[in-house]
Amino acid sequence: MSEFGCITNTRTFEEVAALYNTSMTNVFSGGLVYEYSEEGNGYGLVTIDGDTVSTNADYNYLSSAYAQATNPTGNGGATSTSASTTCPTESADWDVANDNLPAIPAKAEDYMSTGAGTGPGLDGSGSQEAGTADNESTGTASAGSGTVTETASASSTKKSAGAKIPAVDTKAFMVVATIMLSMLSGMVLLWTYLS
Repeated sequence: MSEFGCITNTRTFEEVAALYNTSMTNVFSGGLVYEYSEEGNGYGLVTIDGDTVSTNADYNYLSSAYAQATNPTGNGGATSTSASTTCPTESADWDVANDNLPAIPAKAEDYMSTGAGTGPGLDGSGSQEAGTADNESTGTASAGSGTVTETASASSTKKSAGAKIPAVDTKAFMVVATIMLSMLSGMVLLWTYLS
């Protein structure tokens, strides 16, 4: 599996014929075209404007390439009779005593059985902008340490807007710079005259 669809030239997706060819199925299982929606980088198959989705030329080229390709047949040389591999025995270089996996955490088990539910999108409760002190990260943890180093106060429920940098008034700056340059020029002329 691979990503394909370079935009160096016009994307006519000629690689589709090779990627989905029977000669490739024993080493390759298809690919993903980059990318579905246009994000200002030129790779989008479609343009999304509010609730409207419009196909781009790349979409039509890709659709045509898929229509001309024949789906591979057979199993690509995959074997169905192999045995599973076993882990090496425990040693100084392999500090694993068995093949046991850790138990699934309760919250992950809930997620796996009931799903994630409906996503909130970009606005509203639960969105990426709706964090509060009780559901935002309070710090960082070094790998394997099991402890958190606090970096933020958990008492505030409002996100920091960050430092505000005042805008520079370029007109006022130019006036001051002109006055300073004029004064300096005058001092140089006076010094030259007096010397």
